[in-house]
Amino acid sequence: MESTEFKAGPDQSIVVYVSADDGMEIDLVALYGEIAADSMRRSLAGQRIVTMTSLPLRHAGQFLAKQGSGYETKVTVTVVYEKA
Repeated sequence: MESTEFKAGPDQSIVVYVSADDGMEIDLVALYGEIAADSMRRSLAGQRIVTMTSLPLRHAGQFLAKQGSGYETKVTVTVVYEKA
């Protein structure tokens, strides 16, 4: 997973986490596990999560004999951190 950080004021930053796209369904447990690990490191530096949001970037098409319309293969999760 890649991440990019943007300063959003003297005590805030916005971090955009982008999942890799290998054509498989996103493993949300692994994705949020990586974000939690980064958040833990940031907490040691005095930062805390203020808010989070996500945005799907790529949607796989339908597959024969499979229910549903496909699944997400790439997503971004955006987290706003604040220095305590």
